Amino acid sequence: MSYEILLSCGSDRPEDRARRRATVGRAAGLVPGATSSRIAETPTATCALVATEPAGGTLAEFREDASGSFVAVATTAHGLAVAATSDGQLAGAEAGHVGVHLRTDGTVSAGTDGMAFLPAYWAESDSGGLLLSTHLASLVSLGLPNRVDERGLLEYLVMLHPLQERTLLAGAGLLAPGTHLEWSQADGGHRKGMPLFQPSAESMSDDEAVAAFAEVWREVVADVLGRNAGARLALGLSGGLDSRAIAVMATELGARPVSYTYGNGRNREAVVAARVAERLGLPHVQVPVTDDRLLRQAPRIADRLDGAHSPAEMYELWFDDLLPTFADVIVNGLAGGPIWGDDKGLGITDPTQAAERQWHRYQGSVAAMAPYLSDDVRGEAPAVIRDGLAESMAGWDFSQRGDAVIFWKLANRQLRWGNILVNALRRSGLRIEAPFLDSRVLRFASRLTTDQRRNGTLYLQAHRELFAATANIGRSDDGNSPHGLTHVYWSGDSSFLGQLSALGRRHPVSAGRRAARFALQTGAGHLRQRTGLARPADVIDRRASVFPADLWARTRPVYAQRLATFLEAAPPSPLLSESAIARAAAELRAGRSPSDPLLLAKVATANHWLADYATRAAAVNGAG
Repeated sequence: MSYEILLSCGSDRPEDRARRRATVGRAAGLVPGATSSRIAETPTATCALVATEPAGGTLAEFREDASGSFVAVATTAHGLAVAATSDGQLAGAEAGHVGVHLRTDGTVSAGTDGMAFLPAYWAESDSGGLLLSTHLASLVSLGLPNRVDERGLLEYLVMLHPLQERTLLAGAGLLAPGTHLEWSQADGGHRKGMPLFQPSAESMSDDEAVAAFAEVWREVVADVLGRNAGARLALGLSGGLDSRAIAVMATELGARPVSYTYGNGRNREAVVAARVAERLGLPHVQVPVTDDRLLRQAPRIADRLDGAHSPAEMYELWFDDLLPTFADVIVNGLAGGPIWGDDKGLGITDPTQAAERQWHRYQGSVAAMAPYLSDDVRGEAPAVIRDGLAESMAGWDFSQRGDAVIFWKLANRQLRWGNILVNALRRSGLRIEAPFLDSRVLRFASRLTTDQRRNGTLYLQAHRELFAATANIGRSDDGNSPHGLTHVYWSGDSSFLGQLSALGRRHPVSAGRRAARFALQTGAGHLRQRTGLARPADVIDRRASVFPADLWARTRPVYAQRLATFLEAAPPSPLLSESAIARAAAELRAGRSPSDPLLLAKVATANHWLADYATRAAAVNGAG
């Protein structure tokens, strides 16, 4: 089975205890895919462990003894083990978990791993109680008032998730990485803890760093293989460097996991992935993106995502009936790029400039979102997003470290991307391994310096020295291999042209190839916009992207029709423009793409979630 945890704490009065037991029981039955539940109870707390279909996505423990009850959900057996200890916050993706202790003295504690790899959400009730669940929407079924967090909604529409601990529900927050939460009837709730990935004062030379990574990486990948020895492992291969780092080490350790990639022989990413698999002797599955897969069953996917990401971009769930035919566990290169320096704000040490760089990244998305917002919200949206970015960055000392943006990015972006991918797969019956988010890799990466991250130079050195078997295979985005690059990422402390020139001095062919590909894509895009001649840009889009949403919205009618249906499926929130959404759906049905289809999918997804919250709140009020 897969599992969810629901917890409600409050008064020990008999009538409150009975009401709480009934509420938790009803909420457990409303968890998507619920098949059964087990209830643990003390005078002040009721906790449900809910089993769901499809099976296989998580492990669980339910234990009762003289001291109370322990309930945990985890991505690995190691996660279950550390959830029962006081050291759970020291673990990363190798032990993703949420653990809850209900003690006979009436106190309750809950904790998560140091990356919140398996997410939990919590809220305080108006009466001083505590609500907690691994399923965000269930907080409403447990009694959280249905109020939308306006900033959370706007951040989601721009970034695919809210920042920091915020959610789409006012008063509800993500249980932050490494958090230990204690609650009692007398004292209420108290939180302590710290995320696993924090800047370190220690440093290494380049050669020391490569040697340290070699040791850590071998150990981490060996553990992934060992704890999944009886399972079918499948490695998602892309055209980049992160997944091939996993693939090379796995083969060096004697494993031959199935590799897979989406697309066809015309997509650069699919071509490169197949080349890597062939070089390493891996069995390889190429998964075509056919019409029947495009945005299939979007409402069901939205339910599994539960508060972040989008059915139009969580592509794994388009294939959630196919992946289990050859995999029990998906191995993913999530967060590999960022920990090695993949952010265009790297090197910026002025906090104001750092915040402006992130605002510049999202400014276009804020403008694109504006037509779909209500009149009351539209004017304030830019300030809300800017304030959210500034607030999320305030906790990191940019003046002391040029790579502070990497720590911010892991805490705000990769964390949410990672734990929603976990939710998406585990609720589809699949477990996930993410070696780059293993605690040992993160502790290593915390010691890298800004210079070592800049342009990914040290990562390229690691590929040349440690992953030589694939180091001469070009990447899909620019055709250049680690042997022909000094820059794999762009930093923020010098101009793009300056960095391209530096690459050209060392590797003129690679620089020319990168510049030519950029010019070709940009020129074809301008040609399409200014003259209506779409074919050159469409051909480039098909080769450059496995999932070209803009192209599909114009050329794949099934995609446009499904997106329109999803837009029309739920009544718009008062925070959104009903007329703009209706116009967008009509244009999609007429074969025109009114704006970014990925934005429209986020609008539809937000409406779906908000409608679900309203339905759950009505059920609570009806039962009350």
